[in-house]
Amino acid sequence: MSSSKKRSDAIGKCSNPVDRRLWAVLLHEKALRRARLDFLAFTLLTKPDYQVNWHHRLLAAKLQALAAGQLRRLIVCLPPQHGKSELVCRRFPAWVLGKNPATRIIACTHTATLAEAHSRDVQRIMESPEYREIFPGIILPRRDRLPGRYKRTDDYWELPQGGYLRAAGVGGAITGLRFDLGIIDDPVKSREEAESPVYRQRIWEWFTSDFFTRRSREARIIVCMTRWHRDDLVGRLLRAADGEGEPWEVVELPALCRADKRHPEDPRRPGEALWPAFLDEEALEKTRRQDLRAFAALYQQDPAEAAGTEWPPSYFGDWLWWEEDRWPPPVESWIMAIDPSRGRADLPGDDTAIVLLGVAPDRGLLYVDAEVEPRTPEETIRRAMQLYETYRPRWVIVESNQYHGFLERQMERESLARFGVRIPIWPIQNTEPKIMRIRRIGPYLANRELRFRPTPGCRKLVDELVDFPLGEHDDGPDALEMALRLLLQTVVQRPEALARPRLEREW
Repeated sequence: MSSSKKRSDAIGKCSNPVDRRLWAVLLHEKALRRARLDFLAFTLLTKPDYQVNWHHRLLAAKLQALAAGQLRRLIVCLPPQHGKSELVCRRFPAWVLGKNPATRIIACTHTATLAEAHSRDVQRIMESPEYREIFPGIILPRRDRLPGRYKRTDDYWELPQGGYLRAAGVGGAITGLRFDLGIIDDPVKSREEAESPVYRQRIWEWFTSDFFTRRSREARIIVCMTRWHRDDLVGRLLRAADGEGEPWEVVELPALCRADKRHPEDPRRPGEALWPAFLDEEALEKTRRQDLRAFAALYQQDPAEAAGTEWPPSYFGDWLWWEEDRWPPPVESWIMAIDPSRGRADLPGDDTAIVLLGVAPDRGLLYVDAEVEPRTPEETIRRAMQLYETYRPRWVIVESNQYHGFLERQMERESLARFGVRIPIWPIQNTEPKIMRIRRIGPYLANRELRFRPTPGCRKLVDELVDFPLGEHDDGPDALEMALRLLLQTVVQRPEALARPRLEREW
C-alpha cells in the first residue's frame, strides 16, 4: 500500500471535518519529514506510481547508506527495466542535492545524449511541487533569469549553494570539475563494444585517468552496468579491489535466481524471478530462448555464459586453490613448461608463461605454480634458472616455435655454467591449433585434479582459463597444456605408476 493511500485511510476515520483537515496536515508533514530522511519514502512521494519490490528496498537502502557515508563504492547489476535507472540516475541525485545542495555530482553514461536526458529528469523532479515541499530551500535557477550568474543547461547546471550536476558521455570532457558523487550508468551500449578489447581498455583508461582523478577526498562512486564480459569495467574494479584497491559493495541480482551466486540479502530460491509482477518465470524463459547469450548478460549478469566460454563456472570453485602455508605440497616430481610466445599476430606483447606442474605421489592431484608476465628472452632464462634451482624439475619444456631453438640452447649453456650440468631441456614444436591443445585441460578441471598456488601468476592463469577461448591472452593455459602433455607421455613410458594404490583425493 502506498503512503498516500495510507494517509487517505487514516483521514477517512475522522468524523469531524476540522479534525480531518488537521489530521491531514499532520500526516502530510510527517510524510515530508520522512522523505527528507528516507530515500525510498522520497521516491514514493515524488513518484506515487512507483511500484516497489523487495529489490528496490535493497537498492534504496544501499544508496541511502552511500549518501550517509557508510559506503563509498557501490556496484549495481540488475536486469533491464527493473527500476535501476529510476532510483540511481534520477531520484538519488535529486534527493542528495536536497539534503546537501553543495554536493558536486558527475553523472556519465555510454552517450552524452542519455546522460543529458537523465539530467533533464533530475531537473524536472527538483522543480516539482512535491520536491519543493520536501526541500523548500532548494530552488533551481530559471533558464531565463540571472544570465551569467548560474549556469543551467542540459549537460551542466548549478545551485546557488555551490552544488552542481555535470552530465557527460563516457570519454567526454569532465576536466576542471570535481565530484563528491560520481555515477556511471551503462558505460557500454552494446555487445559489440563489450567484446572489443580495444573498447574495454579505452573505458578503463577513461575511468582511471579521467573520471577517477576527478573525485574529492570523501567521494562516493556508483557503477551500474550489464555484465557482458569478465574483463569489463566491473570485472577490473573487483580484481583491483582484491589487491590494494578500496572494496566495492556489490548488488548483483539476476532475473532468475542463480544457485551458484546469490546476494546474501536475496530471499529467493533458485529459479525464482526477481520481480514476478513485472516479468515472471515463464516470460523470462521465453526471453532466454530468443537469445541465450543476451539473456545471460542482460538478465542474469553472467559474463562467462554471455561470452560463450569453454568451461562452466562450476569448474573454478574454491577447491581449486591450495593454501599458501602448505606450499610446497608433497609431490613425486615437477615439470617446468615455458611458453615464450609473443602471442597472436593482432596481440603483440603477450606474456611469457613459466608453469611448474607437480605430480602427487598417487597421481591423483596435480599442483601448479606459475608466473605469467612480460619478459625478454634473457629475463626468461634468468628466471627459469632460479625456479629450476628451487623446484628441481625432472623435465623442462620449452615451446620453440617462436625462437627456433634459441632459448633451449641458451638455457643449456646457462645451466652448465651455473650448475655444472646441462638441465634436461625438452623442446616442443607445436603444430596443432592452440585452441585444440588448450581444450585438453578440460577433463582435469572437470575432475578437480588441479590445485593452484594462490599467487598473482596462478590467478592470471586461471583467469585465462575462465575466459578461454575468448580472452585476449592464453599463454598460461598454453604452458600448462604442454606440461600436462609431457606428463601423459611419461605415464605411458612408466606404466608401473598407474598400478600404485590411489589415495583419496582432496575435494
